[in-house]
Amino acid sequence: MAANPRDKLFFPKDRHNNFENEIYEILKKYSFRIFMRDVIKNRKSFCVDDLMKYVSREWVETYINFLLERNIVENIKDDFYRLNKKSVFSFGETLEWFVAQIFEREFSSTAMWGVRLRGGKSGGDYDVIASFEQRIAYIEVKSSPPANVEEKEIVSFLERSEELAPSLAIFLEDTQLRMKDKIVPFFENAVKEKGLVVKRLREEIFGIGSKVYITNSKRDVVSNLAFCVKHHLTSGSFV
Repeated sequence: MAANPRDKLFFPKDRHNNFENEIYEILKKYSFRIFMRDVIKNRKSFCVDDLMKYVSREWVETYINFLLERNIVENIKDDFYRLNKKSVFSFGETLEWFVAQIFEREFSSTAMWGVRLRGGKSGGDYDVIASFEQRIAYIEVKSSPPANVEEKEIVSFLERSEELAPSLAIFLEDTQLRMKDKIVPFFENAVKEKGLVVKRLREEIFGIGSKVYITNSKRDVVSNLAFCVKHHLTSGSFV
């Protein structure tokens, strides 16, 4: 088994003791997570204007200063910057780290991210696995927008869930867009032959029974994951 690939995080090597606490808190902001996706996308060279598709100039400048102060990016010329960590090509691993931290910090759980299990029929790739209340949770974390998610990814998530057999499985799409437009119909197609139904539980949080949950990050990631965990714990489901 392999897990926790820290070389794929955008964190610098010479970080100070409080660095992870600061990163954890700022990652709670949806605007920062969108900003970091664009930073990594343009990692070799970017300016403020390159990062303003979803975030205002004021916040882009604030976030760039935050990264500069922590040696995550560096100024290369004039108003152009680049990401210092050359081994980072995706925001996905950092988002997995963040979700694992949520379970550890907010739910008093132990958690691993970027887990690779050998011999798995469905690939053996698990974004986050956590242990809480003598139960196992598996969380699939998507950093790409819903438009980039394909139905086969939903099927693979459900297959991995069946193979691992956790008490709780959550599909987390890091977006504030509606889940009913594309993601939920994929789930409905995948489970209809089994006679299962996808039900809306609250706003953009959906459930299949009390074991499988689908959520985006609106209101915020922490409260949505907390809702899924609480709903599962109070539904009498123990597998």
